[in-house]
Amino acid sequence: MNRKPSQGQEHAFSRYMNLTFGVIEKLQQDYFAGRDLGRSVPDIDADTAAIIVAESLEADRIWNLSLKRLLSGEFDKGKMSDFKRAALAEILFGVVDVAQEMEDKEQARDWWALAMATLEEILRSPTASPMLLYEDIFWDVAQASRKGSDREAIYWLKCALAHNLDHNDGDWVVPLLRDLAEVYLSVGDLDRGLKMLTTLLHDDPADIWTYNVMAISFDDFGLTEVGAEATRRGLELLDADGDPEDLRNQLNDCLERMHTSERHGREAEVTPTVLAEVRAALALDFDSGKPCTPEALCRELVPELDKMPVKRPMTPADFPLPDTLHSPQSASPPGRKPGRNDPCWCGSGKKYKHCHWRSDQRPER
Repeated sequence: MNRKPSQGQEHAFSRYMNLTFGVIEKLQQDYFAGRDLGRSVPDIDADTAAIIVAESLEADRIWNLSLKRLLSGEFDKGKMSDFKRAALAEILFGVVDVAQEMEDKEQARDWWALAMATLEEILRSPTASPMLLYEDIFWDVAQASRKGSDREAIYWLKCALAHNLDHNDGDWVVPLLRDLAEVYLSVGDLDRGLKMLTTLLHDDPADIWTYNVMAISFDDFGLTEVGAEATRRGLELLDADGDPEDLRNQLNDCLERMHTSERHGREAEVTPTVLAEVRAALALDFDSGKPCTPEALCRELVPELDKMPVKRPMTPADFPLPDTLHSPQSASPPGRKPGRNDPCWCGSGKKYKHCHWRSDQRPER
């Protein structure tokens, strides 16, 4: 394996970005022009803008490096931020795609493991970048962990809940709790998983995604009877409210599979009161929900949440703007000018044609 795929973007990219390339380009341009970054983009204050510029410039620096230079550790010569790690992970995922195209399963597995280890480094760092959507990273790392240890997946999902409450007002709490309940069921903690789903049903009996999770997963855990009840209830909800998510065929397929399944009978392992409570929740009227706040829901279902590490927001002191780039025109071009598609001599990470190429032509003219 001696190549990586072409990235195709001027700026570093990550599937976990929560910013557009247009925002990054505008902030970088204003920085190089010496403009007030606090006025560059609406709703982005000066400190956040400075962090975005610093992180994106450092990530741009590695984006077009050859795979050989990346493996030599050249990318570590600069500062390492979460977004830079995310860009590196994206490059590694690209190499996985190349390996798969070449039908080299061993190489694909090794590169994928390296990419996931890079994502774990992001989650273990103490600060949170304003450029990334961390809940997606937590979810992907949790799912990858399930190939080795579901207990590790539980840890990452709890961290995701703590992060979401602290940074995003709990807007992802319910989906994360559903995922966590499913993992508890997979490790054999049937009572805890069912109690969590029961509470979610009381919170919102009209949430089709709770029935959908039960329909998809319960047969795998031997809870086929109660899974079939949940699936039928989900179909009744679709009859009442419509099917905007186009889930009817999926639920019908799950129900048909459970009718012929040989994996059943684990309801006998569930505490009788717990089983009775989940069945009572499945019988609730769809409009009888008693919603809790995301924080209250988490505190009830994951009382150990306070023990989970939470990233603090990054500040300009954590990742300051690069001093050497503050006045890019003060630097001098090298004796041999780079090619138009080579990285610019100033170190911005941009291609030469998109950075100093025009200004370098003026003295010649």
